[in-house]
Amino acid sequence: MLSLGPARMDVFIALPEDEINQVCSVDKERCMIELGFGEKIAVRGMTFAIGGNTGNNAVGLSRLGLKVAMAGTMGGEWTDKQALEILKSEGVETKYIKVEPGKFGFGVVINYQGERTILSYYPESTNEFPADPSLDAKWIYLTTVGADFETFYHQAVDWAVAHQAKIGFNPGTRQLKAGKDAMQFAFSQTEVVFLNKEETAKLLDFPLDDIKKLLDGLRGLGPKMAVITDGPAGTYCSDGQKYWFMPIIDAPVVERTGAGDAFGSGFLAAYIQGQPIDQCLKWGTVNSASVLGFIGPQAGLLHPQQIEEWLKKAANVAVKEL
Repeated sequence: MLSLGPARMDVFIALPEDEINQVCSVDKERCMIELGFGEKIAVRGMTFAIGGNTGNNAVGLSRLGLKVAMAGTMGGEWTDKQALEILKSEGVETKYIKVEPGKFGFGVVINYQGERTILSYYPESTNEFPADPSLDAKWIYLTTVGADFETFYHQAVDWAVAHQAKIGFNPGTRQLKAGKDAMQFAFSQTEVVFLNKEETAKLLDFPLDDIKKLLDGLRGLGPKMAVITDGPAGTYCSDGQKYWFMPIIDAPVVERTGAGDAFGSGFLAAYIQGQPIDQCLKWGTVNSASVLGFIGPQAGLLHPQQIEEWLKKAANVAVKEL
């Protein structure tokens, strides 16, 4: 797998939750965390970890035994250097990553009562597909990149078509805002696409209440396999012939960042290795459940033996055909 896009270092901050030191409130109707303006807030924990969909995908697949490289643009500051070292330690090939001093990304993830709000910074930078003629990848993974994504995506898709590589696609916020027409060239060549239910409904301008229509609509853009996640409600999948549903697995929730990426890497690892779809859904689900128990998007990513242990614990949770 060649996973395309930048990685970055994020800091995860846990806000105090005890009543004595209450410094914030949650308005669930408006989905707002409210902090006192001008307050000096003593947090109860802080952790640094790699962030970014691309890095999460690369590390997740590497841990599950695949050979993975990353390609994108990162900065030359200490946070990016540390992120690169962590990626290397996870077995991810980083030689295709372009380093541009001053073009570092960073994120601040605020955790409160099991949910998180992310302050995200990605600089304006140019991503370029690797020009290395020796590059040999059977898959590429497209996800969020900067404002220049169309040029980068065209380079990646053209390379994949020329080299008969399959495409896994998880559009990011910029891509979804651009709309389905701007991404049609990528959708038309995609093997597996991952989106959540709300993203899919907005992209297609369909109602939320008909999951089969959403799956059909997503596949109608071109992907052979459509995967729609629905948070605590589970995950849906279709290849155009069958529809599957996988419920979640009960697991403790410490922090939710990266749960979707963990599902994607678990699903893809099984899919690439020729597992049946019900097993792909299970791998994705247990990988995601494990990540929820840790701070950051990568600490809980599973290795093959751990996948098997989770599957045994979740033996009573079955994939259903709709």
